[in-house]
Amino acid sequence: MSTPLAARGSHLNRRRFLQRSLALGAGFAGLELLAACGGSPTTTVTATVNTLPPATNPGAVYVFNQVVKDFEQAHPQEHIVGKNDPYDPTTYFAKLAAGQLEDGVQSYFTEPPLLIARHAVADITSLARSWPSFKDYIPSIASIVTRGDRVYGIPVNGYVLGIFYNRKLFQGAGLDPDKPPTTWEEFRGYARQLTSSKVAGFAETSTANQGGWHFTNWMYTAGGDMESSDGTKAVFNSPQGLSVLNFLKAMRFSDRSMTQQQLLTQADTLQLLATGKVAMVVMAPDQLNALQAQYQANLKDFGIGPMPQHGGNAALTGGNLWVFNPKSAPEVIKAAFDYVIFSNFNLDVVERSLAQQAAAGQAVGAPTAVLFQGSFQEQLSALYRKYATVPLENYTAFMNAQLQLRPEPRNQTQKMYAALDPVMQAVLTDPKADPETLLNQAAQQFQQILDQSASS
Repeated sequence: MSTPLAARGSHLNRRRFLQRSLALGAGFAGLELLAACGGSPTTTVTATVNTLPPATNPGAVYVFNQVVKDFEQAHPQEHIVGKNDPYDPTTYFAKLAAGQLEDGVQSYFTEPPLLIARHAVADITSLARSWPSFKDYIPSIASIVTRGDRVYGIPVNGYVLGIFYNRKLFQGAGLDPDKPPTTWEEFRGYARQLTSSKVAGFAETSTANQGGWHFTNWMYTAGGDMESSDGTKAVFNSPQGLSVLNFLKAMRFSDRSMTQQQLLTQADTLQLLATGKVAMVVMAPDQLNALQAQYQANLKDFGIGPMPQHGGNAALTGGNLWVFNPKSAPEVIKAAFDYVIFSNFNLDVVERSLAQQAAAGQAVGAPTAVLFQGSFQEQLSALYRKYATVPLENYTAFMNAQLQLRPEPRNQTQKMYAALDPVMQAVLTDPKADPETLLNQAAQQFQQILDQSASS
């Protein structure tokens, strides 16, 4: 996932969708036959993708267009049209039903279970198996997009949540900018020390499903779980979950080390960090480019540390993957698939793209989660180090942390986050809020969703 998350919306009528799925059966067979036989269209095929960067980031737009140009030179019968249309789970099914969904869609690691169950993504097994590096995925990464022996997507990048912080504010508060806090107790103390009349020590998200997302991350640092191992039970109303809410509530109302402004999204907290109004936020390294491009921030002024721990020795990991429109023609899906592999994993293309990004002033080399095992990952990592423009020395504590990387819950994840947003909002806005009652209510609400999904 790009790291921002949003709430789920309405879904297709089940009967109408199954009727469409049956009608598409011949298309799936055609796709598998096309890939297996190595066939190619005799005329130019156009595929749309949803990853055109916003016009506010002209450097990224330039790099995108250059990669598309290179792709079309290498694949003269395939044409790519980019759209600035980031994945949104609240509109995905409606766009699919209306025929408005792109042919290739970059989405989040959390989404395949629902999309596959609803037949809302194409089966790309033959295409994926024909790509030599697919077998090199770390098994836990491959499992995100596979069901049995079938493949439904291509993971392209991963992230680990950590703490972004302002190094100048650390120095001004008498804190060592090379030693970010590593425990909840240290983090709380740092936030108090960093707080002044003009600066809040910490800002946290609580809307657009991002409150539930970050609650999950804090839960992992405390050693708790969100769902039972089989994904059928909500278990976040636990002592660990309660400790998370009490911790954040104490920072907000006892310490007064958090922003008075609440109901924030990641975009809000990034802006507060960039403008020097907040000293620390929870963020993933993939936001370094936005920090630089949108706010002209000097990245040397910022560091990244690991998530402070409270018995869990873990942090949340997630990422982005590509899925493909099941209503698109087989040759169109193949064009979109070819573009995804070319733009993300062709080593020559990756090197040219990284060089272009660096020349265009983009933030290159931010720490990422490892997707592959063996020499292919080593080659990719070497290229990112070669063209790095970010101050890697500022992320030493983050990169050296020996934390367990725990994936997001896989069953009805976005609806879980939506159920927890109001809980986070309450404890960050109301000093009289009862964390235990709120958490129990959210668990009961989400359990109904799990029960309904199991019976559907």
